[in-house]
Amino acid sequence: MKKQQIAAAACLVAGAIGFAAVYSTQKPGKDEIPTEISQTSSIVEPTEKKTPQKTTEKVDSEKKMGQEESAAGQQENQQPTEKQLHFVPENVTNWPVKGDVLLPFSMDKTVYFPTLDQYQYNRGMVIRANEGDAVCSVTEGRIIDIYDSAETGCTVVQDLGDGYTATYGQLANLTCSEGDVLEAGETLGTVGKVTRYYTVEGTNVYFAMEQDGKPVNPMDYFGDI
Repeated sequence: MKKQQIAAAACLVAGAIGFAAVYSTQKPGKDEIPTEISQTSSIVEPTEKKTPQKTTEKVDSEKKMGQEESAAGQQENQQPTEKQLHFVPENVTNWPVKGDVLLPFSMDKTVYFPTLDQYQYNRGMVIRANEGDAVCSVTEGRIIDIYDSAETGCTVVQDLGDGYTATYGQLANLTCSEGDVLEAGETLGTVGKVTRYYTVEGTNVYFAMEQDGKPVNPMDYFGDI
């Protein structure tokens, strides 16, 4: 019986050792689970950051608009103010060219035009000149129009201010452009070839003045100059 007790005790010890061995092999597996979870959870996938595109575009648009407005304001500030002209009769200090009057201003009676062989009213005056002579501004004024005419050839119109204008015809080699402000005596160009309307009269400069669109006699302003 003592042998049986020893055998039973040995079985119990062996069973305990076997259970301990099984337990010791399973326990590390349980410990590995949270480790794997921890390792897995520590890997953070990079996420693409979404840019608020509409908001950015709006900001860029407003910024661009502000820059354009600023640039426009700077341009306005940099633009020179247009000079105001005032016609002063006493400032008419010179003729467009020095020469005899071939055909005078006349709106109350007709004047004979040799080339046309007819009488008609004359809204300006025709002054004898040599081709190539300098043609000068009679007073201060801004060039407002330049055109070609069958009658007066290359023609320049000058704003003198206060509704007055001066017209110079039969010109060539212009030294002025639209928008230029010329002082009295400053050159506009030279005398050009005569048109077929004045072949008998010869080379000349056509000159006319108007006040509010109505012809006026230049001699009233030239006086004795």
